Amino acid sequence: MGYLLEPGQPVVWRGPMLSKVVNQFLNDVAWGELDYLLVDLPPGTGDVTMSLSEAIPLSGAVIVTTPQDVAASIAVKSLRAFQKLNVPILGIVENMSYFTAPDTGKSYHIFGHGGGQAAAEELRVPFLGGIPLEIATRQGGDNGEPILISYPDSPQANIFRDVAGLLARQISIQSRQFRPLTVV
Repeated sequence: MGYLLEPGQPVVWRGPMLSKVVNQFLNDVAWGELDYLLVDLPPGTGDVTMSLSEAIPLSGAVIVTTPQDVAASIAVKSLRAFQKLNVPILGIVENMSYFTAPDTGKSYHIFGHGGGQAAAEELRVPFLGGIPLEIATRQGGDNGEPILISYPDSPQANIFRDVAGLLARQISIQSRQFRPLTVV
């Protein structure tokens, strides 16, 4: 949505508008040939989640959390919402898992440790991996250039590749059950 609004403008929409935008996004954009369509949804269980799940059959959902207990509890609610909508859960990813200081190489668990792994075990879904905090990743996001492009041989890029590989594996498992290949 950031490309469609003036800088600094909020998106203040109710359910019907959100549903309309989701449908326009899915039906009116010339996507070309896609292997996967990943849609980054806001946290929680809102109108966008329901609209997307109703608009097209989904191969599955990836739940993203951070290590804190409160974040994991929100992730569990998101997971349960997708389950109620009959959307398979492909796995959990833990974002901001740790920070490795570039000057010392020492890792710090700023937001706690293991919340994503624990949630995956408790909910019996695959843990797809933990993504550490990394300055170059944030800079790439701000500049619109993913770390896989700017630093393709970096440890961080390799972590993203590993998570993507595990996700592709889960999608493959789901596709054997004759589901379409769309991922949230």
